[in-house]
Order: sequence, then C-alpha cells, then structure tokens
Amino acid sequence: MSGTVVAGASMRELAAIVDEDETILLVVRPAPWFIVATSARALPAAAAAGAVLALASLDPSIPWDFKGSLLAFAAIMAARAVWQSADWFSRVYVLTDRRIVVRRGVLPEVSECPLTEVVGIGQPQRWIERVGTTGSLAVLCGPSRRTRRAWRLREAKSADGLLPVRPSLTVPASAARKRAPQHKVRVATELEWTVIRRPESVRQTILHAVTRYR
Repeated sequence: MSGTVVAGASMRELAAIVDEDETILLVVRPAPWFIVATSARALPAAAAAGAVLALASLDPSIPWDFKGSLLAFAAIMAARAVWQSADWFSRVYVLTDRRIVVRRGVLPEVSECPLTEVVGIGQPQRWIERVGTTGSLAVLCGPSRRTRRAWRLREAKSADGLLPVRPSLTVPASAARKRAPQHKVRVATELEWTVIRRPESVRQTILHAVTRYR
C-alpha cells in the first residue's frame, strides 16, 4: 500500500480496506456537516410523532401534555444525531489505482467498485448540503460492485479479493453479443461520497483516475 494519505485517516484504518499492492490516490472523510445533513432526514418522522402526541394530549384522559410531545420530538432527533455521529466517525472514502472504496455505517460495511466499471460521477443537488458549503458525489457503476462487512474483509482478501478476469478464449463477435449478459448501469448508493468539502475538485480527481487506470 502506497501513496498520499490525507484527511486524517490512519494507516491502520486504510490497511483494513486497501491491499498492499494498491496505490492510494485520495482519501476523504465527510465534513462534520454530515451529522446535521443526515440527521435532518429524521425531521419529518420526528415532527409527525410529535404532532400525534400533541393531538393525543388534547384528550384529558391521556396523561400526556404538549411539553411531553416536544420532549419526544427532541429525543428522536437527539437519538438520530448520536447515530449519525457514530456513522460520521467511521466513514471514509478511498480512491486507489484500482477501485473506489467506501467504508460506512455504525457497524461498518465496505463497498467497492473497480475503476473499470465506473461509467460516471454525478453530483446530487441537496439544499441542506449547499447550506453547509458541502456536496456529494454519486458513483455510476456496472455489475462488479460489492459490499462486505468490515470485520470480514481480511478473510475475503484471497482469490475472492481479485478483480474479475475476462476469459481469453476467442469467440465470434456475434456469439459474444448473444452470450454477454445485459447489465444495467445504476447509481450505487452504497458508494456515494456523502457531504464532502470541495466536491467538484474531488470529482475531477476521480474522473482523471478512471481515465488513466481503467
């Protein structure tokens, strides 16, 4: 494993998700605004729960008041913020000379996509991210993406850790077209680089790597 390591990621963290013979081109962590932006997704559910409890408090037979509904709303949002803080702490986005790797989640999962399967990098437009002067990158990739539990990653680094190899047998072009499965390209949500600083600069770096190393 070699290359420039940035964004405060330790070598121990990266060694768990990157092979020794890979070159690390870029390491990015989400901005702290990630906690606010992702916690806000729970706002509609928390508001609905608070509204139901507030309406229920109008019934004198129910031992609940409007203050209690506000406390319930606050508790839901606080729990969400704690959960997203743990996610933010463990999340890291890595670009190597072979693939895009994302570690995410409170119980970390590692998702990856070979650069040969990357067909585009989009930029979702979310107002709450723009408020925090951040942005996100959506990876459009083919069929070779995969997701694995972080603690099982070392066990998988054997033959399973190799990139798919195409057979070298020569077949007629017409037969190859008939045999080849038609895979649809999709936005891999598990590979999204969520709430990062300077998203356009990062996007150009990824596109350059895809062009150079695919």
